[in-house]
Amino acid sequence: MILKRCFGIIAMIVFMAALHAQVEESVQKGEKRGKEREKIPFSQRLVFGGDLGLSFGTITYIKIAPIVGYKVTDRLTAGLGPIYIYESYKNYSLKTSTYGGKVLASFTIIRGSSLPAAIGIGDMVLHAENEVINLEPTYADFNGYYFGDRIWINNLLLGGGLSQALGGRFAVSIFILWDVTRNQYSPYSNPIFRFGFTF
Repeated sequence: MILKRCFGIIAMIVFMAALHAQVEESVQKGEKRGKEREKIPFSQRLVFGGDLGLSFGTITYIKIAPIVGYKVTDRLTAGLGPIYIYESYKNYSLKTSTYGGKVLASFTIIRGSSLPAAIGIGDMVLHAENEVINLEPTYADFNGYYFGDRIWINNLLLGGGLSQALGGRFAVSIFILWDVTRNQYSPYSNPIFRFGFTF
């Protein structure tokens, strides 16, 4: 099951790269012959970033999910990274950690700077990621809440959003994602709002 999902993400990345290549080819036909595209060094194609979640109070929630990505094309970025989530429920004296990893792909469908009025909304992006995480499922009975034995689950998150460059290589993004797997132990409820950054 997990291998099928990972294969699906990889197939999606290849499909988007092929689609982008067709667009690039038609654009390049109109350019002068002999003009070669400037090669971008490997180090400049690498991107770093991730998302961070913090909440304190009756429920303490800390999420750290860094990513390392690679710009396959100007529009397509693929990446991977670890996930760690710490949760503490003060009223029930419960604490748990969730950990795992994810693979992701983002494809820019419209560049904000190329819109007719250049309204400055950033780039419109399609986003997909598959998480494989280890967690303790939560159960409830007459005695209260408790955690079960650790299990591995995977969540396929699909959606889109906006990415806004703030200068140089630094950009912030906001995505609205849906957990299409809908595993009963998933830590998410739809829709999922994801804030992130890259540099």
